[in-house]
Amino acid sequence: ACKKLKQIELSDCEIYASCEPCPMCFGAIHLSRIKRLVYGAKAEAAIAIGFDDFIADALRGTGFYQKASLEIKRADGNEAIIAEEVFEKTKAKFQMY
Repeated sequence: ACKKLKQIELSDCEIYASCEPCPMCFGAIHLSRIKRLVYGAKAEAAIAIGFDDFIADALRGTGFYQKASLEIKRADGNEAIIAEEVFEKTKAKFQMY
């Protein structure tokens, strides 16, 4: 998005993700000043399908995500459909195994 818009600040943008972001992804979201993050699945869903739970456990209860100055919301209704469409269009790029 930064490259396409030719700017590093994305304060007029929203991001839709299939799952709660990991700390590295969340850091990039925060630094780009995206105004709203909408995610589909909780981190526990990623853990259930084999992702490492170390990071989720380390962040649980720390208020890490709540300290950011952006709106963070779990997808519902149309937002959930958008998040699922994003996942379906991009999942082949990010296969782990």
